[in-house]
Amino acid sequence: MKKTTKTLLTIMLVPVAVAAAVSTTAFLFDALSHVSVTFPLLIGAAAHLIFHKPLAKNGYAYVAAHECSHALAAILSGAKIKKISVGKRGGYVLLDAGNTFITLAPYFVPFYAVAAGLIYSTAGFFADLSPARPYFLALSGFLLSFHTLSTMEILSGPLQSDLKKAGGRFFSYTALLTLNSLIAAAIVRMMFPELLNFRDYLVSIALHAKTITLFLIRAAAYTLNTAKIYLAL
Repeated sequence: MKKTTKTLLTIMLVPVAVAAAVSTTAFLFDALSHVSVTFPLLIGAAAHLIFHKPLAKNGYAYVAAHECSHALAAILSGAKIKKISVGKRGGYVLLDAGNTFITLAPYFVPFYAVAAGLIYSTAGFFADLSPARPYFLALSGFLLSFHTLSTMEILSGPLQSDLKKAGGRFFSYTALLTLNSLIAAAIVRMMFPELLNFRDYLVSIALHAKTITLFLIRAAAYTLNTAKIYLAL
């Protein structure tokens, strides 16, 4: 029953996932094209490309973020952390309970970028950090690029045990496409609220999802009717 439920949920999520990806691409391209505003973020992301191979070869930075994301999701879910192990080639988090959110968290939560944002926001209550904003944006660009490229490399490789545990490749990829799209837009919205209207963004997703759903329904009906004709012959 659980597997059937996830399969049905995945089928319903497909139009939303595609719509979210399309809308996010369009809205982020428009927002980030305002280079006079987003330049520090873009420079930080570009700088990461220089250091990506050494960081990926070391492995520790990604593994630490991966396991800390599991741990953070566990805390938010009310699960108890028994042990955390981090190494260059892998790690694990032992919990007293688990769920899909905890399992998939490392693949859509940019842990280092979130940590940097929380530190910057908290420090902003005690001091004027406006002079440091360009540096924060550059660091955020670096960390977001690190998360994006590392996640893409992991997901393009052999099927991860986390994805198997969450419900398989089809469900996990559909859910992650949706979540990563929404989070990417939310991050840009928080950094540059004047460049991305989140209400318009959500409306765009809804309209695209409706269009895709209607297309799939019509395609399925046409296929079924065509099959009936040939079978009748």
